Amino acid sequence: MVEEVGEEVDGFEKGQRGFRRDRSEFRRQRGVSLSPRGRAGDDHSSNLTEEEAAPICDGALTSYNFLKVIGNIQSGQKVLINGASGSLGSAAVQLAHHFGAEVTGVCGPSNLDWVRSLGADKVIDYSREDFTRTGQTYDLIYDTVGKSSYGNCKGALSEKGAYLSPVLSMPLLFQMLWTSKFGSKKAKFSATGLKPVPELRILLQELLKVFEAGKIKTEIDRRYPLDQTAEAHRHIDTGHKRGNVVLVME
Repeated sequence: MVEEVGEEVDGFEKGQRGFRRDRSEFRRQRGVSLSPRGRAGDDHSSNLTEEEAAPICDGALTSYNFLKVIGNIQSGQKVLINGASGSLGSAAVQLAHHFGAEVTGVCGPSNLDWVRSLGADKVIDYSREDFTRTGQTYDLIYDTVGKSSYGNCKGALSEKGAYLSPVLSMPLLFQMLWTSKFGSKKAKFSATGLKPVPELRILLQELLKVFEAGKIKTEIDRRYPLDQTAEAHRHIDTGHKRGNVVLVME
C-alpha cells in the first residue's frame, strides 16, 4: 500500500496497492511469501486475492524471466523442469505449457499426478529415474532447484539447447563464460531480482496478463499466520511442499 507520494514521483498514487519484488535471495530460496488478508486492489491484479498475488514476484516472475527472456522458449520445443513441484517449478510448468512447449516435469513420487495436472505432458520421478540418463534430449532444461549441473545435463540437451539455473555457483559461472564463446549448448544464469526496475515492471505486466487470462494460477500449499513463521519454514525444510507457502497478516 502506498502511504505517501513525493512531488517528483510518477506512476504511483496514495492508497494504491501493488507488487514488491524482494531482492533478498534468501527470501526467494526459502519460498515464503507475506500477504495481508484481502484482495489486490490495483488495476492489474483485480482478479487476484492478495494471497495469490504475494508470491508472484518470486516464483512466477523468476520463471517467466528464465523461460521467456533467458531461454527464449518457443512453441514446439521440448522443455524439462527440474523441481517441478516447488514455487518456481509449478509456475514454470504452467508457463511452458502456455508457451506451447512439450513439458516434462521432474519431481518426487507424491507429486507426479499433481505436476501432470499443471500441464506437464510427461513426469519423471527423480527417486526412480535420472532424467539425464533416459536418452531423451531437451531444448531447455530449467533446473529450478539447482540440484543438477550443466555438466550433468549437457548430454540431455539438444544441439542448441540451454541449461538454465537460478542458483549460481562457481562451476556454473565458469560454464556460462565458456559456453558463451564455445559450442552450441549453453549454460545460463540470471539474478531476476537484480534486473533494473523498469525491466522488472515490464516483465510483471506481461506476466499479469497471463494470470488474468487464466493460463496460470498461484499454487498455494499452506497458509500460516505470522506468528507461525517458524512452523512454515519447518514445512518448507521437508522438501515436499507444493507450490508456495504464504504467511497471512490478519
